[in-house]
Amino acid sequence: ANELSHKENRRIGFPWSEAGKLRALSSTGGTVAAMHAVCRPGGARFAGHIAGGTHHAFADRGEGYCVFNDIAVAAACALRDYPAIRRVLLVDLDVHQGNGSARIFAADGRVKTYSQHCEGNLFSAREASDLDVDVPVGEGDDGYLALLGEHLPRFLEATQP
Repeated sequence: ANELSHKENRRIGFPWSEAGKLRALSSTGGTVAAMHAVCRPGGARFAGHIAGGTHHAFADRGEGYCVFNDIAVAAACALRDYPAIRRVLLVDLDVHQGNGSARIFAADGRVKTYSQHCEGNLFSAREASDLDVDVPVGEGDDGYLALLGEHLPRFLEATQP
């Protein structure tokens, strides 16, 4: 009936509305469009989508201001639509852990998840990514980039996405 329960609204962080639904759908569609722009033959070398990044949504529910997990949808579409793509690496560099993405792909060996996030800024239950890098509270740019430089290249080498 175009409504969510109080608990569902609270978990997402805002009440259901038609405008919110359309925003969530268009955000997901934009991320999928960016994926197609890069993956199709002769496509762009890179693409981005600034309205995306809704990594807290799970397959069965929204959470943390994330209604749908646009990143997970785009990864699943890439694997479905482009036979040459056999592995995907999700690199999540948000201040919060990408718990929804980690859970969605926990049992899918084709998708690896890397989450680098503030160790003291977990607002909900942590899910195990393939690699979680905890950034100390108060760490500056240099330390953050040093952690990224230490962990991501090795993870790329190990996973070969």
